[in-house]
Amino acid sequence: MKTLLLASAAILCAGIAHAEIPTMNYSCPTGIELHVDQGGYAYLNGKKAKLKVTSKDFFTVSGNGVSVDVMTNPDGTRTVSYTGKHGANGMCSEANFSAAAAATPAPKKAGPMPKNMPAYCKGEAAGQFNTKPMYIQVGKPFATATGYAIKGTGDLGNEGKKPFQCNFDQNGKLQNFQSLVNEGSL
Repeated sequence: MKTLLLASAAILCAGIAHAEIPTMNYSCPTGIELHVDQGGYAYLNGKKAKLKVTSKDFFTVSGNGVSVDVMTNPDGTRTVSYTGKHGANGMCSEANFSAAAAATPAPKKAGPMPKNMPAYCKGEAAGQFNTKPMYIQVGKPFATATGYAIKGTGDLGNEGKKPFQCNFDQNGKLQNFQSLVNEGSL
């Protein structure tokens, strides 16, 4: 009887956790597309995928040799990274934007986006995490209200993957390095 009660409680908790997952769409390098419907129905490249909820702020979608990790940051933003076949990995970007965001013009920049920001970000992250740059993955720079930003992850072995963000001014000068992990709750 206790076993049946425990199994029922586990299924109920899993249903509640999946119900809290909102609808989202992300595109990852190498042509990987993630779609999650509210309630936890997940798809990779249009095919139903397995969803594993680790906590209210972290879940993994996997299928066909691809794994996509979704972490919700304390400020409500998400950090989404993938690991694909043959060790391919990197950061994913949101695939759809709200009508309000699409209607808001991007801030005007002084000139073309500086090309060396990913290298600076990777070097800064390697220094902050005390690891080699080969264990750091960075995404593409994107415009912000004050300049540019790059999100990435540092693979710290036994400590896991740590998401971060590098913030740059409009000229491409590194302003700060920001960990996207709430270390206080670990």
